[in-house]
This record gives sequence, C-alpha cells and structure tokens, in this order.
Amino acid sequence: MSKSVERFEIELISKNYMQSKRVILENEENILHMSSRQLEPHRRIVYHIEYVVRSLDERDRFIIEKEVMEGRRGKWYLDYFTEPSYYRNRIRAYKNFLNCL
Repeated sequence: MSKSVERFEIELISKNYMQSKRVILENEENILHMSSRQLEPHRRIVYHIEYVVRSLDERDRFIIEKEVMEGRRGKWYLDYFTEPSYYRNRIRAYKNFLNCL
C-alpha cells in the first residue's frame, strides 16, 4: 500500500469517526433526535475504531489518537518527536492500525 493511499484511508477513517462521535453527542444533547436504530451505525464505527486503537502499542496508539480521533494536522508532533522519528513512527502506526481494521 502506498503512503498516499494509507494517508487517504486514515483521513477518511478520521472523518467518519469524528462525524459519528459528533452525531452521538448531538443526539445525547437533544440537538438531534435519532432512534437507537439510526444511531447504531455511528455507535459501531466509534466502538470499532476505539477497540482497535486500544489494541495498539503505546506509541502507535498515541499517533492514531492524535491524528484519527482528534483530527490533528500540521506539525503537532514537534513537541513529542523529531521530524524523522515522527515520520518513521507514523508509517508504522498507520500500517498497524489499518491492518487491525
């Protein structure tokens, strides 16, 4: 799988995850009025991604939490990694995360 394909897949997963989290939250706050049946696909997405993230090792989990679950972009990682170290670890984290899905 090429780097650009992995990055695209991660971005799609992140958007779906954050959208599902938002739908669930808005429903809980009575902004949306959805039935349990309508919410079920959103709950499954959130549960599945969070389950997979919990199965990753600490470094992979940290990167995936920041980029997938929080939607961080840009150079957020500079407080934690050198640039070469981040890119090397990100590639590994993406592969491990996508393989677990």
